Amino acid sequence: MRHVPPPVVLGIAAGALSVLAACALSQALEVQITSVHAAEHGGSDAELVALRPRLRRLVGYRSFRIVHRESRPCRWQIGEAFEIPGGRLLRVVPKTMRDQAVVMQVKLLDGERALIDTDVRLQNRGVMLFSVDQDSRVADGALVIMLKAED
Repeated sequence: MRHVPPPVVLGIAAGALSVLAACALSQALEVQITSVHAAEHGGSDAELVALRPRLRRLVGYRSFRIVHRESRPCRWQIGEAFEIPGGRLLRVVPKTMRDQAVVMQVKLLDGERALIDTDVRLQNRGVMLFSVDQDSRVADGALVIMLKAED
């Protein structure tokens, strides 16, 4: 058996680790959470106009304004927490990609209480909308959460 000097072995191991790390980063899923204030009166943000019919069916309001947006890469099988206006927390765990759809666990927490705890199947680059109830912390209207994931 041929003897390989330790610095060469370390160099090969470091190279392999950097390749694995690069592959893991490229395997991240981009998740975007947009919080929207829905109200009976007022205007709507221009970028929400195309979604207004879906938003109206969901909550019944006419005005929609983005109040917070956060986007970041999320690694597969690793949970990420997004802050939602009003002190809530949205935890997502991307599980797998199946038939061009992202399967992920979604949990909306209000303190220790889970308002939503479910697995969803979201079309790649699609948008899922949900609202729990009228938010008592919002004087007029409701809070709608838009979830988007892109591989």
